[in-house]
Amino acid sequence: MTDLLGLGRIAAVAAVLGLPATGMAQPTVTFAGFGGVTQEAVMKGLFADADKLGIKIKEDRSGAWPGIKAFLQSGAQGWDMTEIGFARCEQAAQADMIMPIDYSIVDKSKIPANLALPKYVGVFTFAYGVTYQNKKYGKNGPQNWIDFFDTVKFPGRRSMLGEGLYSLEAALMADGVAAADIYKVLRTPAGIDRAFAKLEKLKPHVSVWWRSTGQAMQLMRDGEVDMAVFPNGRALALTNDGSDITYVWNQSFVDTECFMLPKNTANSKAAMQLINLALEPKNQAVFATMIGYGPVNLKAFDTGILKEKDLAWLPTSPQNLPKQVWADQTWYASPEAEAAYLRYSKFLQ
Repeated sequence: MTDLLGLGRIAAVAAVLGLPATGMAQPTVTFAGFGGVTQEAVMKGLFADADKLGIKIKEDRSGAWPGIKAFLQSGAQGWDMTEIGFARCEQAAQADMIMPIDYSIVDKSKIPANLALPKYVGVFTFAYGVTYQNKKYGKNGPQNWIDFFDTVKFPGRRSMLGEGLYSLEAALMADGVAAADIYKVLRTPAGIDRAFAKLEKLKPHVSVWWRSTGQAMQLMRDGEVDMAVFPNGRALALTNDGSDITYVWNQSFVDTECFMLPKNTANSKAAMQLINLALEPKNQAVFATMIGYGPVNLKAFDTGILKEKDLAWLPTSPQNLPKQVWADQTWYASPEAEAAYLRYSKFLQ
């Protein structure tokens, strides 16, 4: 009886402290990420000290959106949490393939209200903007989308995303549409036609429509293209490796990565605890130093962990955020966007 009472006290104390009780099984959360340096940063940064919550993490690879969508549609068990961009999270939410976020566990006050959605949570930001070769343009390189589309003032070989992300927005801004009106214009047939008309003029000057960030990095590293639509994190990696390039924050598109849980998640409580842990200022800051993606908890900038060299590369840093345009996940998840990107794939043929 004494031993049983002792175990009871241990369990009670552990519950108060949020720690695993001796003899009690630790929950294991299977996290399906993208792999590579991003997943490493998630594990070591956002999920730092998960063991103190008594949570074990088993890693898996998601296969990006095709793999995630197939898994969610199959109803298979195995993953407790995965990550993808906000537009795909919104699609999964609209299709009722993911469970609601338990905001009694996840503290939504840590992040901007627009990143705490009913079924998914923003956990870090990334950006896509103009990146150019300094050897080609020196200090007078392109500074916005008008410049990127101006092949007379800025001759050279371009590269854009083969799947079309941010291309329609860039085309409209190059055609004079204000940043605040981009998605309003894209929601009209005339707006879609306007974007494609602008892209049609640029098409002969696009040498490569890249299909992976690895391919995009190789193109810039080898000097095969002079400018490209490029992710900020990969631009940082190239500069760290010695490439002489410039990433332009002005008019770049800032987007958000989310965590979401399949509807049949077996360890939802532990997964929610991990999400809450990932939003801690310290963890957000450490993650940002490892990968160059921006914190969603802006208190990360008050931790002292992020130095001046880090701030220069983060989408949500005070010096960069005001220059950018937020991508609209509700448009990307709409039938209109699906039709536009089907048209885009035909446009490339």
